[in-house]
Amino acid sequence: MNLGFVGLGNYAINHQRAVRKHPELALISVYDIVPERAEEVAREFGAKRAPAIEALAGDPDVDGVVITTPNPRHYDDFKVCTAHGKHVFVNVPVTTSRAQAVEMMRLAEKHDVTYMAGHNLRKNPAVSYLKRRLDAGDIGTLHSVEASVGGAAAYGLTPDNWRYHIRNAPLLPFAQMAVVFVDLILDIMGAPESIAAFMSKRDGAGESPDLGAVIGQYADGRLSYIGASYVSHLGYEITFAGSEARVTWDSHDENAVTLIGPESRHRETFDRIDEQYEELAEFAHCAQTGATPTVNGLDACNVAAYFEAIEESVNTGRAVRFRPFDE
Repeated sequence: MNLGFVGLGNYAINHQRAVRKHPELALISVYDIVPERAEEVAREFGAKRAPAIEALAGDPDVDGVVITTPNPRHYDDFKVCTAHGKHVFVNVPVTTSRAQAVEMMRLAEKHDVTYMAGHNLRKNPAVSYLKRRLDAGDIGTLHSVEASVGGAAAYGLTPDNWRYHIRNAPLLPFAQMAVVFVDLILDIMGAPESIAAFMSKRDGAGESPDLGAVIGQYADGRLSYIGASYVSHLGYEITFAGSEARVTWDSHDENAVTLIGPESRHRETFDRIDEQYEELAEFAHCAQTGATPTVNGLDACNVAAYFEAIEESVNTGRAVRFRPFDE
């Protein structure tokens, strides 16, 4: 499958690595607003450097496009690519706007193209194992989930970085750090009834907030909590608590799942895989066969609805109703 890359910043390096490893993927065209960066990647892969996204999307040799531009650009870039009939893989968060997410689903259907969202945590074998333990009822009745995620990237932000500016990243700790857990909790627990969220500005560089917490309440009384930080060395950890045990995934020193009961504790470790490789392999398969991606426009829409509820709660200072796609 011939791919075009739109956006060649730091995260795009992961997808470049995946293309190098996959025998059936080829990077044939690139575009970035920084010409020197695009020229360097084009030279490395023997690809064309498109002068604009329209040129890349209109290239008949390009089958699909991988979008890793800054979050505020995803929607417009997606529209250009689907209008030219290209299959599209979008890095997450796809968008924090429910209306944009719904429109992106409509456009993918209208142009009959594959649309995949890059929630790479779904590919992690430890997370897949955790889900199997939950499905098997190993913790009894699921009552709550607590997740924490973070990194100290806010201290290194500079004005030339889009995350520095609040107009580009008004939900910075949630959108950049917590997005994988928002998706995972929605996938496992479904849609909450209401959401209450808080955000604050600590001491990171720039204008954007750098610390946040969100609580989701379900109609049956279950609760979810996510703490997200752009200034703390928290790593990644999520715990599902039930009536008989609790199960935790973490990646502090190894990729592991721990099941803790009243009188037992079992920890299982897993190899770290190339999640971006697995994502692009699935994207190519779905584009070529018409299969539906594991994480598609519907998932991206519900994640966007979650972000929209977070923003409303932060702005109003109250809990707000969550509006999933099917409402």
